[in-house]
Amino acid sequence: MNWTLYGLFLMIAIPTILSPGPGVLMSVTNSLRYGLVRALPGIAGIAAGSFVVALISATGLGVVLAASPDLYNAVKLIGIAYLFYLGYKKFKARPFDFKKASAVQETVQKRRVKLGMFMEAIGLQLSNPALIIFYISLFPQCIDPSIDYVTQFLFLATNYAVLVFVLHVIYGWMAAAAAEKLLRQENTVWIDRVSALAFWIMGALLLAAMV
Repeated sequence: MNWTLYGLFLMIAIPTILSPGPGVLMSVTNSLRYGLVRALPGIAGIAAGSFVVALISATGLGVVLAASPDLYNAVKLIGIAYLFYLGYKKFKARPFDFKKASAVQETVQKRRVKLGMFMEAIGLQLSNPALIIFYISLFPQCIDPSIDYVTQFLFLATNYAVLVFVLHVIYGWMAAAAAEKLLRQENTVWIDRVSALAFWIMGALLLAAMV
């Protein structure tokens, strides 16, 4: 690995991950509502989705998306629709009891919730074509042509996914700490309403940018 180029990769990747976006919003919302531990499947899904998108960007599909404005816009519209769907789900969510949740045993239903959170997060990343373009733009700048391409690409993709997980955990920890001190069951509905509004605004801004 060319460590100078790796330093460049970190300088670009870390601020990008820390920038507020749909993934950060999802991690913060889940952590506020369920606590950090129960939000980890969603955070893991965001990280896993980042890795899958990185693999996609290394294939012909990534090149096609980058070269075809119509296909790119079609995928972007799917992503915008998904943001509106997530907003609807947050808006319709029921109030959550933090105290009861801390003592509830693992059940089939809870495992389904965790799996659903994980898959929802992966879907959020896969519906974001801008992430593919980001990878296509970033990775060539940080890969040394004199070193094996596949090894470097997998190293950078894995590092990016790990950074996503770690930084989103930090976001989630801060959100969960605030929730434990400030939130009661009757107030969790407002977290979901505000989160729903944020998802809808984000989707509307992306849609407006396409017009």
